[in-house]
Amino acid sequence: MRLTVYFPEDSPTIHEFVDNQLTVGRLGDNDIALDEGSVSSRHAQVVAQDGEVTLHDLGSTNGTFVNGEQVTGRRVLNDGDEIYFGSVRSVFLVGDEGAPAVVQEEVVESGPIPPVAGSEPAATSGGRPGNFSYMSPLPRPVASKDKLDMVAWGLAGVGVLAACYAVIVIVTT
Repeated sequence: MRLTVYFPEDSPTIHEFVDNQLTVGRLGDNDIALDEGSVSSRHAQVVAQDGEVTLHDLGSTNGTFVNGEQVTGRRVLNDGDEIYFGSVRSVFLVGDEGAPAVVQEEVVESGPIPPVAGSEPAATSGGRPGNFSYMSPLPRPVASKDKLDMVAWGLAGVGVLAACYAVIVIVTT
């Protein structure tokens, strides 16, 4: 079994595993550490037991989604399922029987992200699921679009420069 993680700026990373459990989160002590703000410290857990693989959301802030549907509780994974941990896209694939016995990372060549067979695009622009919501306790930064505000800051800057020039002229005379 393997989980291929796709970051927009980086090459996909393949995480192969055969253990019966795998943790995903932002902290480095997770089996798969995803250093991205929308991923919780302990985001989700994948468990292989009794011939099936299940995904458990661990109370993450931005949610875990499988094929566009939010995971609440336990969800059985199938080959080719598209999983979002917050805004990080990954694809679950059942690998060869001879998979290594430890979790390992392998960087694969850059290229287009392969589509998941039989699935509709569940993401909006930016790689987030359609029902993704910003849930940070901090307000979302908003760029100022007020032209009067920009003019006022420009005039304040000119005023500061004029005051500095006046001080220099007075001191040097």
